[in-house]
Amino acid sequence: MIKRIRSLLNDPELDFQSKSFVLFSIITLIGLFVAMISGIVLGQSFYANLFVFIQFIFSSVLFIWAIYRNTIKTAMKIIATLLIFVFLPAAFFTSGGAAGGTPVWFAFSTLFIVITLSGKTKAFFLACNFIVVTVCWWIGYTHPETITEFSRKEAFFDSFFTLIIVGIVMTALLSYQATLFYRENERVNKQKKDIEELSRSQSKFFSSMSHEIRTPINSILGLNEVILRQSDASDEIINDANIIQGAGKMLLALVNDILDFSKIDAGRMDIVPVRYSLSDMMSEIVNMIMPQAKEKGLKFNADIDPDTPAELIGDEIRIRQIIVNLLNNAVKYTESGYVSIHVYSESGDDDNIRLIAVIKDTGIGIKEDVIPTLFDAFARMDQEKNREIEGTGLGLSIVKQLIDLMNGDIKVDSIYGQGTTFTALIPQKMVEGSNKIGSINIISHAAKRYDYKSMFTAPEARVLIVDDVKMNLLVEQKLLRETKIDIDTALSGRDALELTKKNHYDVILMDHLMPEMDGIECLKLIRSQDEGLCTDIPVIILTANVGAKADNYYKSAGFDDQIGKPVSGRTLEEVLIKYIPKNKLHKTGVS
Repeated sequence: MIKRIRSLLNDPELDFQSKSFVLFSIITLIGLFVAMISGIVLGQSFYANLFVFIQFIFSSVLFIWAIYRNTIKTAMKIIATLLIFVFLPAAFFTSGGAAGGTPVWFAFSTLFIVITLSGKTKAFFLACNFIVVTVCWWIGYTHPETITEFSRKEAFFDSFFTLIIVGIVMTALLSYQATLFYRENERVNKQKKDIEELSRSQSKFFSSMSHEIRTPINSILGLNEVILRQSDASDEIINDANIIQGAGKMLLALVNDILDFSKIDAGRMDIVPVRYSLSDMMSEIVNMIMPQAKEKGLKFNADIDPDTPAELIGDEIRIRQIIVNLLNNAVKYTESGYVSIHVYSESGDDDNIRLIAVIKDTGIGIKEDVIPTLFDAFARMDQEKNREIEGTGLGLSIVKQLIDLMNGDIKVDSIYGQGTTFTALIPQKMVEGSNKIGSINIISHAAKRYDYKSMFTAPEARVLIVDDVKMNLLVEQKLLRETKIDIDTALSGRDALELTKKNHYDVILMDHLMPEMDGIECLKLIRSQDEGLCTDIPVIILTANVGAKADNYYKSAGFDDQIGKPVSGRTLEEVLIKYIPKNKLHKTGVS
């Protein structure tokens, strides 16, 4: 019995009310036993001692039943009922009324109700307790003959023992409560430390995972961009390269879905507004989606309203991700007919607009009862019917969360078996002085050759690129080849430190995650080199970790700027043109 009680009091799964009931019952039974013995010793009335004896026996049986049958909740209500309506009124009338110890027991019953019960049940019994107390006092006052009077000695001794018993009960209960709060506080603090450690581990894992996955994607997209630049490449090669570029970006989008879902779930997702060309973004999207649509024999239509601004300010990566996910789903769930996207804008206040993308398909459609859960993570439509369709089930969940982060909205209109229309409305800012996009055939625009010209040449400039992956160094060198920059490379932080002692560079491009010495440690050592020739030159971090928090992190570490992976030739040039000395730059007029 003792072992069972101890296990209940230490059971972390048992709620506080149940534990309080167990403790209350033990101490109360001891108190009743003492009260019974003291009543006999003091020579109290037979009926008073009888009621205490009955109360002790009944409470003992009920307590043992509750402990072994695991019916504590039921026992609480039974005891509260008997206390209020039977035991305490009986004790009041047989043990001196207001002159004895019963008033203290009434206070005790109130404490019992408050601590062991909750909700409407607690309110009901508190109200009943108040009514019974009022009735007992009124009867005792108006009909004193109903009360078994105590002598002065009996009244003093009864009230004294009652105060001692109830005092011990309350002291034990409050002490136990303090112990529980202390344990709970320790548990919460431990959980907090565990959560913080888990958060740090998750951040480290996702940063590492992002770096490792994006490294081969960086090579694929970078070298493919070099192929697309070749003016002497055949149409077949350019067409194949466009397909590779689309597939590579599709792979990147899938990776982003997984990593971004984790970031959003952890509250670490940032929206990073940049200036971007709407036609270029849509061309890339068409290059990604059109091969899939053609492979399934679907007609693919894409158009932009001529009155839409040509350049906007917003998170281009996330907008592309939203549209790609919606188009991807449309192609996946459409077996015949067409998939289309229509983009237009609505004017807002000042320089704000709403960019609206309407994606339609003639696919399987969505059942009406599925739509409320459509944007839940890992949700899949008609899993039995579509079990052969690949996907993570994260796409639409991420779309909804990204749109919410940008204060936008998404609407769904679908007829099951006929098709679906998604309408994404995303607030954007217009670029001051930007023209309207005008009449443009986005399909032919997407299929054209990649007519690339570098923004500048800088044959007198010298740049050091530090990366532990040879393929990354090759990609970045080739992407910058037309700028004619003199490029040195280093495969480790230690190699970079040796080179910065021997050579002066105009800019250093530094990878973040490298073995032995990472980019941040290498930067600190470059800045503090005694005989270094690059202590104050711009150092730019190359990283897969992007976002406002990442920006602040790298700035606080001392980097002058950052470039997100996978890199593109245009991004490299746009950053380098800001830091290469002006006297070494020869601009080509391309912007």
